[in-house]
Amino acid sequence: MKKKYILAIETSCDDTSIAISCNSHILSNVTLSSMSEHKKYGGIVPEIAARSHEKNLNKCFDLAIKQAQISKNKITHVVYTSLPGLPGSLHLGKIFAKSMVSLLNVPSIPVNHMHGHIFSFILETKPIIKYPFLSLVVSGGHTAIYLVKSINDIKTLTETTDDAIGETLDKIGRILKLSYPGGIAIDRIYSDKKTDIPMIHHFDPSKPFSFSGIKTHVLNLVNKSKMQDKKIDKVNITSSLLKWIMEEVKIKLQYYINQYPEINFLAIGGGVSANKLLRKTVTSLPIKIMMPKLKYTGDNAAMIAAYGYLLIK
Repeated sequence: MKKKYILAIETSCDDTSIAISCNSHILSNVTLSSMSEHKKYGGIVPEIAARSHEKNLNKCFDLAIKQAQISKNKITHVVYTSLPGLPGSLHLGKIFAKSMVSLLNVPSIPVNHMHGHIFSFILETKPIIKYPFLSLVVSGGHTAIYLVKSINDIKTLTETTDDAIGETLDKIGRILKLSYPGGIAIDRIYSDKKTDIPMIHHFDPSKPFSFSGIKTHVLNLVNKSKMQDKKIDKVNITSSLLKWIMEEVKIKLQYYINQYPEINFLAIGGGVSANKLLRKTVTSLPIKIMMPKLKYTGDNAAMIAAYGYLLIK
């Protein structure tokens, strides 16, 4: 089969990322982050993210071409994130993709950002994919479990009805005045020895994820400590609630593992899949686990290129 040179564009949120691959081999993966611009607001500001993409797309492309050491005229396909994500950010990525399609006279393929995360475990490992498999995607904006029967047959089994795990951790971080992103700060200070705050309810594994009550619980704990003039133990609060969140994830995954005994493995992906406790929790499950390398857990164009290549094949 003739080699496919794929230009992949990822602009679903605040990171601008462009990758170039030759078939499944990633030649370059360049990501420019606008995180520093969002830190002072304690969260992603869509208008700032869109302006950052507008400024960084050409820079990313030039760097990606340089690192890949190929001429742009070698590109045979353009793949880009079409959904889900911030509308303004997605629009800029699409316009850039369509411009490259027009310039190079090659086909384009819109890609679901979540499907990119589902298949991110194949990057640099190139395993033989045995269908069906179960996938958990945990990120700033999404928490969902999927049944993957084929590259084109991906069924959502459950997802959060409100805040995603990453979003919840960021909000807890803001309440406790931790550095942004809150999820990274909480992962950094987590302690197994300080997880004694009890859960506020028991989970029903058959029902969707729900995490909005957790930030309310933290707010109540903080306000109670202030009213009683007690020192707020940030490590105790964050460690207890992080362990609690991961326990729900484990219960849900075990439920679906039991529901679908035909699955071959469990794949995890998304920014929160870099969390140390999450990785420890899922590896305790009685199933083979496939995880992306840490550098491919966040939003990146390499996973869009990898998934795009599977679609092209």
